[in-house]
Order: sequence, then C-alpha cells, then structure tokens
Amino acid sequence: MIIDTAAHPALEPYKTLQELSSEAGRRTLLARLGEDLVTVEILAEKAVPEEIRAALAAEAARVSRLSDETILRMRPPVLADDLAAIVTEYMEGVSLQRLLRFAASRGVRLPDITNWYLIERILHAVASAHAFEEEDAPSPIVHGGLVAASVVVGWDGTTRVRDFGLARMRELVESLRPESDELPRLMSPEQARGEATTERTDVYNLAMLAVRLGTGRTPYAKYRKAAERMLAMSDGKVARLSKTRPDLPEAARVAFDRALEADPEKRTVTAADLLAAVRESFDIEGGKAGLRKLLLRWRDPIEKAVTPWERGTSTGLRMDLSMPDDVPAVMAGVMAGALALVMPDDRPSSESLVSVEDPSDSTRGDKGSVAKEEKALAPTDVATSLSRLGSSVPEALNMPLPAIRMSVPSLPQAEPLYTGHIHAPPAKPQFFSGRIAAVTMLFLFTALTAGALILFRYLGLM
Repeated sequence: MIIDTAAHPALEPYKTLQELSSEAGRRTLLARLGEDLVTVEILAEKAVPEEIRAALAAEAARVSRLSDETILRMRPPVLADDLAAIVTEYMEGVSLQRLLRFAASRGVRLPDITNWYLIERILHAVASAHAFEEEDAPSPIVHGGLVAASVVVGWDGTTRVRDFGLARMRELVESLRPESDELPRLMSPEQARGEATTERTDVYNLAMLAVRLGTGRTPYAKYRKAAERMLAMSDGKVARLSKTRPDLPEAARVAFDRALEADPEKRTVTAADLLAAVRESFDIEGGKAGLRKLLLRWRDPIEKAVTPWERGTSTGLRMDLSMPDDVPAVMAGVMAGALALVMPDDRPSSESLVSVEDPSDSTRGDKGSVAKEEKALAPTDVATSLSRLGSSVPEALNMPLPAIRMSVPSLPQAEPLYTGHIHAPPAKPQFFSGRIAAVTMLFLFTALTAGALILFRYLGLM
C-alpha cells in the first residue's frame, strides 16, 4: 500500500510507505527509492532562499561521502524553491533512545557488556568522521547533535549512527521553521551558550551518552522547562563516572571524565582516545553477542510498546485509535510503526528519572555525593530477562498489557445470548409459606387453647 500524501513534485521519485509527524511538528517519511528504503526528513515546507539551498547541498555533499560501516549514509537532499528535505539510508531496528527508555521503565540499565559494545560502535563512527580528509587535507565532519536518538540498533545487534551534519542543516533552516516549545536536546556547555561547534563538542556529547548508558540515567532529565535545562547545560556539571561507576576500569573512567570537562579548551581528549580506552578495557565481541541475545528477547515487547497513535500515523491510516487491531501488521513488506521505532521519541522521559530534590543537588559535579537520580541503576541480566515466549522474572510483571478488543460472537440461536440486561433467577418456591402457614398457625393455636381448657376443667373435677 502506498500512501497518498499529496507529495511535492520533487518527492515524486520516492514511494512513500509510512509517514510520521512528531509533536514538535517534524514530518518524516519512510519511502522506497528504487530498491532501497530511505527516510526523508522534511526540514522546511515554505520558500527556501537560494543561498540556504546552496549551503544545504554543500553540507549534504560532504556528509554523503562518509562511508564507514558504523554510519547510516546520507543521500542527496531534496531541494526546491519551497521544500528542503534530507534523505538517509534506512535500517530496520530500534533507536537507542527507545531501547534505553524501555530498560529504564523497568528500573534497570542495559548490561555493561552490551553498553560498551554500543559505545565502541558510536565512538568508531565519530572518530571516522573526525578523521575525514578532502584533497589529502584534514576536513573533520562534526556531528553536532549526538544523542541516543541519533543511534539505530538493528535487531541483529548491528549499530550505526545517523544524522551527521543534521544539526548544522537545521540551523540553516531554523528561521523557516515554526517556533517550538519542546525541550532542547542534550548538548555541550558551549552549544548551550551559543558558541562554535567543534570536534570537542562531539567528545562531550559522547561522554554524556556514555554516562547515560553506564548508569541508565539521563543527564538533566529533572529539568522540565527549556530555560532551566539550557541554563544547567551551559554550566556543564554532570556527575563523573568516577563517582557514579567507580567499579569501571580505570582507563575508561579517566578518559570519559576528561571528556566531561566543561571548558572546551581543557577538553583535549579525542574520540580516537576514547575509542582506544574502550577497546582496551572491554570485551567488544562479547558485547555484540550479548546485545543480539537481549534483543531477541526484547524485540516483541519493544514493538508492542509503539503507541497506537504512532502505528496509525506511521501508516497514514485514519481510524479509531481505540481499536489498534485495525492497523495492518505489515504493509508493503514493512511492519506498521517501523518508522516510529527508529526515529526520535519526543515524549517526556520516564518520571522515574526526574528528581524531586533540590535542583542544585544534581549540579554538584565532582563535589559531594552523587545525587539520588544520578546513581546507576542495576543492570538487567541477558540470560534471565523477559523472553518472547513469556517469562516469570519480576520485570515481566511490569510489562503493559496489549490493547484488547472484546466482542460477543454471533451464534445461530433465535434469541441472543446476551441482551444487555442481567436478570436475577426466580426464587425457588417454598411450600410452607403464605396462606398455608397462616392456616396452620391458626389451627395449632386453636388446638392448644382447647387442650388447655379441657385440662383445667379435668383438674377442677378432680
């Protein structure tokens, strides 16, 4: 089934299979281009000045040359007088953001062995982009917006990073987009202050992602207002792994603590340095095997966790969302909701990640004890976590029940089995009641009275 989206003529080569509109107003398509599946993110649907189109084309041309196996490649953008969209290779799976939220909703974090495999893959992608050269001269490509939603995890454990250059492209079209009151994404202190974005920016964002993976906690999640979060991020006070995870190997702790330096001038560690420290400290191959095993068990509940709204909008169908069974499970070879699984989830993070303590507690950095909401969650167990066939482990009891539609079957009886009214069964008739009981009582009373009179008279005669 192909969705009729009344597409712009520039999008005619793309056969749209699914469409998703976020709460922030972003529109993304999952489309087929020839034999390939791609995602098309609409950046602007209004008049795009020629100089902006030229800058977008130049940025996309550089980024599209990244060909590392850990990077989802960008295709040529769609640019017209009144449309700007970026096109990216699609990989079936789930975004790292959704995977982490799924684990956090059960009060656990991913196992360390899988976490550090994920971090190694992300570091590999960023280090590769930073080492990019043009005409035999260094020309590093900066991601600029690296967060968990920028990472797609395939169901076989393959991990790839998307959206290189997207932060820069969004800045170019920012004036063309409607204002949004959504919470800002996680960013480095210099980004929050409006300063230049460099490779060191990516290093800080990598370290924040490592903190999230290593602890199961999201930095700055307690701040629910945009201004408060921006102010906190500009200070750059995130609890170091040496405080939250002192059990980790020293080489990894030291490297990531250096990466969390708030001052970019003092943040001299590189993505390549972090990559070397991770490979030195952890079993990467074992991590991929563990992740594959975990996803085998978690895939079914993760897919069921896609909301009816996401399934409905991502297939372009208009229906009663209280009846999610009406959404076809597979359309044109793609599962309903597949686009939503790999795209950012704009819903607020779990309330369990939000502190109720004094906000100043979480900005202590290396001073004092670790704030309550920053303490690492316990890891889940790959071997005993919930299974696709069901599980008796405690976390399985927290699984939300799928939506169920109940109906009364049609049976061949002349009268329906159920008419909408419940009748109480008639009372069982009793013999000794009503008039019979009254006559019996009167007879007994008369007999007793007559007997008493006869007895008194007999005694008087005596």
